[in-house]
Amino acid sequence: MRCRSTPLLAGCLLALIGCKKDEIQVYQAPKESGSVSAPAASPAIAPAEAAGPDRAPWTVPDGWKDNPSAGGMRVGSYSVSTPDGRTVDISVVPLGPEAGNTLDNVNRWRNELKLPPVAETDLPGLTSSVQIGSVASKLYDFVSTEPVIDGKYKARTLASMLSLEKVTVFFKLKGEDSLALENKPKFIAWLKSVQTGAPDPAPQASASPDMRGSVPPPPPTGLPKWVPPAHWKSVAPSAMRLASFSIPGDEGSKADLSVSALGGPAGGVLENVLRWRRQLDLEPIPESDLSKSTQTLDTVGGEKFTLVELAGTGGHAGTGILGAIVPRGERTWFYKLMGPAKIIASERENFQNFVKSVQYP
Repeated sequence: MRCRSTPLLAGCLLALIGCKKDEIQVYQAPKESGSVSAPAASPAIAPAEAAGPDRAPWTVPDGWKDNPSAGGMRVGSYSVSTPDGRTVDISVVPLGPEAGNTLDNVNRWRNELKLPPVAETDLPGLTSSVQIGSVASKLYDFVSTEPVIDGKYKARTLASMLSLEKVTVFFKLKGEDSLALENKPKFIAWLKSVQTGAPDPAPQASASPDMRGSVPPPPPTGLPKWVPPAHWKSVAPSAMRLASFSIPGDEGSKADLSVSALGGPAGGVLENVLRWRRQLDLEPIPESDLSKSTQTLDTVGGEKFTLVELAGTGGHAGTGILGAIVPRGERTWFYKLMGPAKIIASERENFQNFVKSVQYP
């Protein structure tokens, strides 16, 4: 199984996603023009030919149990447990532009451990150097100051990020402090085993029967059918997107609309609303406050979906997000319009009508 070119993960991770038995379903719409070549310096994850039954592009350490049913946005999931009930969870999650910046993610990990947020200037003192394959990266290691697991154990998080073109891959280990610390050398060795570097040229699709199943097939009956407003300009989809639209505003401003799909509930409404809130410098909220920024609407077919409206603060003041979360069968569909608040307000009705009228395969 080979990657075609560095852009990307879209190829290699989609292949891995296919091997993970449809835990995550992400498909790219065909491009309207020729393919775009990526810079040669950008790394790609190339699945190993002999890395185990799932052909994962890394070597799984001894003692790590594969969790193929973990689902959500993961393309890799493992766990370690002890007879006395202590556990650690290991995950690999690729995200597109919604990944946020380094500070956003560091403070998210710290918040999970009930640690106070840090400033950008604090980041250099919170890292150590590691290798993700052949790529230099940073390792973040945080431990709670109080027993946050069952009121008995402190928790520790180890995390590292691999930035690729339009995709960031998150490698994370989280769990009981002493067990996490015991597995830290394995975590670092695991990162080192990730196969990065320039991918091999892709063989011709008809050249070898061994390629069957290496790339997930498209949806059985193709992409959804939709008719966007005439002023929405379709642009080539990037990694993790089914489709993208650019929506113009005044004086050269524009907003970006993305369409993506993930397997299962994809974390649920609250997790995705919190992710969008972080992108706008908004504080997290409890589930009981979701109704303040969401409402439930119906598609033309009578199916329920959640409409999300958010207005940014701080460095994102004047920016808004209009999103829709549409669970259908084994997938959850995401529509996100992000850009100047004025465009968001003017496109609200168009956005709702677009989401309501989509005909799914």
